[in-house]
Amino acid sequence: MAYTRNRVLVKSFVWRIIATLTGAIITWLLTGDIETAAKFIIIEFPLKMGIYYMHERGWELVSWGKEPTTSGN
Repeated sequence: MAYTRNRVLVKSFVWRIIATLTGAIITWLLTGDIETAAKFIIIEFPLKMGIYYMHERGWELVSWGKEPTTSGN
């Protein structure tokens, strides 16, 4: 089964929101500084979203673990 690039992009975006907010909360709790947590968000969000997107697209090139789909289902 193959996914569209748009699906992978949206999936990447939603996961980044969840993961970035988790990281920002941890940063804030560890440092007590909301400004540091905000900087974390600004740097971490686009960087890891791009890396995750490339990771997902790369796995689309790997045939291991894929099962053929049947028509008519």
